[in-house]
Amino acid sequence: MTNPQKENGFTPIANELLEALAKYRIPGEQRQCLDVILRKTYGFNKKQDAISLSQFVKMTGINRQNIIRAIKGLLSKKIIHVIKKDNKPAHVYEFNKHYNQWQSLSKKITLSKKITIVIKKDNPSLSKKIHTKDTITKETNKGLPDWLPLELWGEFKKYRIKIKKPLTEYAESLNIKKLEKLKEQGNDPIKVIEETIMRSWQGFFPLKEKQGDNNARFKSENGKDGSLGDVDDKYSKLGRTLSTE
Repeated sequence: MTNPQKENGFTPIANELLEALAKYRIPGEQRQCLDVILRKTYGFNKKQDAISLSQFVKMTGINRQNIIRAIKGLLSKKIIHVIKKDNKPAHVYEFNKHYNQWQSLSKKITLSKKITIVIKKDNPSLSKKIHTKDTITKETNKGLPDWLPLELWGEFKKYRIKIKKPLTEYAESLNIKKLEKLKEQGNDPIKVIEETIMRSWQGFFPLKEKQGDNNARFKSENGKDGSLGDVDDKYSKLGRTLSTE
């Protein structure tokens, strides 16, 4: 069990510097290398110290190539200074406590060259705008029929995303056509959508109460038992068979 104690040694650093570091985003491996520099300098009450790459590797667990890349990153940000002395086998490192000299971070988020090339190759006309679920919902709601509430349709699309069956633009148009057909048959599209979400269905089906009305009308027109009246039973079976083909 670890039991670190300040009495066993500590690295003194001004609170102002810690607050400056807290506001400055430093990538993981760069921050690990910076911690090594702070430990080897301020930890020994020194402003600078010669640190070999093997020491960086041992203290961080990062391979040499990534150590070199991380140090270059810290240098480019002007967070550290590296001094090469002829009588030292290793470079001398110094933490730049003048945080106002640190390179200001750009707020612009850019894609790597590799990702950019892949995007342009696959779809040269691809929009640069990054879409979220909310923006997708708002944009694809444009041009919906007047009888279809935008908010409810957005909820249906969120539901499809939740069950890992997101709608493509073509699938969305097909579902709207299906809703329109059900509406023409007397089904309330709002209730159809609510029923679909409630029962965890993927698509739309006629309302059960509507099916009941159709069955009742069928019985009233063709006999209480639902038969075709006086028509011979053999031909009624043939009619049902043909209707299913």
